[in-house]
Amino acid sequence: MKILKYISIICLFFTITSCDEDLLDETPKDFLSPNNSFTKSQDIQSALNHQYNRIRSYNGGKYWDYSYLHYGTDLAQYSRSETAYLGDYNSTLLPTSGIVSTYWSNYFRMIFNSNVILDRIEGITYQSQEEKEIHIAEAKFFRGYAYRCLVNLYGGVPIVEKETTSPRRDFVRASKEATLQFAINDLEEAAAVLPSVEGVSGEGKASNAAARHLLTELYLSLGDPDKAIAAATAVIDDPNIELMRTRFGSHSGEDGDPYWDLHQMDNQNRSSGNKEGIFVIQVDLSTAGGGAEDNYNYNNSNALSFERNYGPLYWLITTPEPESVNIQFGPTTQEGGRPVAFVTPTGHVTQTVWGNGNWDVDQRNNERNIQRDWVVNNPNSSWYGKKVSDFPQSWRDGLSAQDTMMYFLPYITKVTTKNDHPSFILLNEETGEVNSSAGITYHDWYLMRVAETYLLRAEAYLAKGQTQLAADDINEVRERSNALPITASDVDIDFILDERLRELNYEEPRRMTLSRLGLLVERTRKYNPYSGPTIQEYNNLFPIPFGEIERNTLEVLEQNPGY
Repeated sequence: MKILKYISIICLFFTITSCDEDLLDETPKDFLSPNNSFTKSQDIQSALNHQYNRIRSYNGGKYWDYSYLHYGTDLAQYSRSETAYLGDYNSTLLPTSGIVSTYWSNYFRMIFNSNVILDRIEGITYQSQEEKEIHIAEAKFFRGYAYRCLVNLYGGVPIVEKETTSPRRDFVRASKEATLQFAINDLEEAAAVLPSVEGVSGEGKASNAAARHLLTELYLSLGDPDKAIAAATAVIDDPNIELMRTRFGSHSGEDGDPYWDLHQMDNQNRSSGNKEGIFVIQVDLSTAGGGAEDNYNYNNSNALSFERNYGPLYWLITTPEPESVNIQFGPTTQEGGRPVAFVTPTGHVTQTVWGNGNWDVDQRNNERNIQRDWVVNNPNSSWYGKKVSDFPQSWRDGLSAQDTMMYFLPYITKVTTKNDHPSFILLNEETGEVNSSAGITYHDWYLMRVAETYLLRAEAYLAKGQTQLAADDINEVRERSNALPITASDVDIDFILDERLRELNYEEPRRMTLSRLGLLVERTRKYNPYSGPTIQEYNNLFPIPFGEIERNTLEVLEQNPGY
């Protein structure tokens, strides 16, 4: 069953306490508190449900927060301006920037919530010791996950391992190594207790494989490729986990490929036959608060907004002059819903990574996975029934920067549900036109899948100089999509990062990956023509929020160099 999306009294308590102006200092200010809200195991489960809700909210594809993990990298750029949203690092990534404090507060709230659970759980009587141990392991999983995100974005941060019950102004930053080790300790303990992907109590629940997947990355960050290989191998060799190499799921009878199947409606969870997902963010259209017709739109905190923010305004492409009318009568489910283009992929993602003979053979670059052409379906156009690719070259030559950033740009279709949008957003079921509140990604979303585990293990093999083993792992992923195999001599960290773009575009938090490797600046300068000229070496990490430094009056909360 899906993870519940409701907000319980415990969750309301978290919401109230998370509004304290000091984001490291979460102190109850209402009658709801840990003392009177945690009395039975169901309260702990509700609190953990809220942690799952945070995972969904933090990874929801919203351009004003999550997309900062993609903006200003080798992956993507903000569509509406060449300088806003990390188009110009000098003016948009500052200690006072809102996004800097947003990520800081989000992950420390998750840490605070886990600490409350861990400190209060001992006072609760459980009928099942196993259930109690799993709850403890889940709380440590979330705390380890939060510290993993923080260390990748900020470097070393304050380690808070106990519930904060009174105001504190004395936080100090731990070293990067100490922060990594703290996250590792939590996730090692979680991995030892959490059930397997087959044994979890519901779809989307944390498993031992999810903890080991994160541990693989953290061991790499700590410079221990042997432990990274062991953790990744435990995931890859799990008999219940495998790359999906053959057609499966809800659209397997249609023209497609296994990679395409991964991203179709209802295909992300194990109930569809999918054994690739390790941690899948749940979207439940039948649960109030989780996607019901009456409250599910792109402003809802539960919504995944990838379609809206990551897709082009394709229906506003205009035909050649002198006609110049929209090619579509409106946004439709057949063409990918109603995106509004806040995020634009770089040319590296949509063009150059598919070179070396792979353009026409790698199924991940197929038109069904990256749409680059549209059929004119506006009956008022003389081009009706023809493709945009039939337009004269003079039309292409006349495209403006705005055209290629917002309208006529490749559409990475994993973010949408073509021909599969829910009926309640259709204005006309016959034509497929969708209404103005459309733009949600209505299928579940991968936070982790085993294709990435293979690429992490390849990175660990590369660190040990075992390039043939690295090539073997990369080829496992490439073979699934019919990409040409590589040799040991092809393997370096840039090839692995390019393979991550081919396989995980928009799924991975790209900024965290590049910052972890110290390659954000180099890759952005090389592949992002907008952000590249302004990014500086110190931008590899976010600054520490100015407000946190200012409030921390009893100790020095050191700023990252350069800010």
